[in-house]
Amino acid sequence: MSVDETREPARVDERAPVQVRGVERSLEIQVGPLGGFDLRPTRLFLWDGAERAGRERIVALGSPPKSLDLERRERELQAGAVRVRTLGNPLMTLALAGVHAARAAIREARS
Repeated sequence: MSVDETREPARVDERAPVQVRGVERSLEIQVGPLGGFDLRPTRLFLWDGAERAGRERIVALGSPPKSLDLERRERELQAGAVRVRTLGNPLMTLALAGVHAARAAIREARS
């Protein structure tokens, strides 16, 4: 198999990750002009279209966050029309949101 030496290698963003404090961890996915969502442990933001501002619907999953003192690393990945931005560990964000959503569903079923 031959290597195309005329093609430039893919560039990797080598910026140091930004440390953010005072903000809830989040996992945000934007699918081009279709819309996106921002999942946080206590809330889910949904929007349609390319612009988020003013077009959000908010679904409460639990009480507002209490401790925002920890620094969280912000990361962003672009793959075609899909943009993924995370603040903190995305697996932990999914797990915490799942716990809050399950508790909300149990509270709703009991009432």
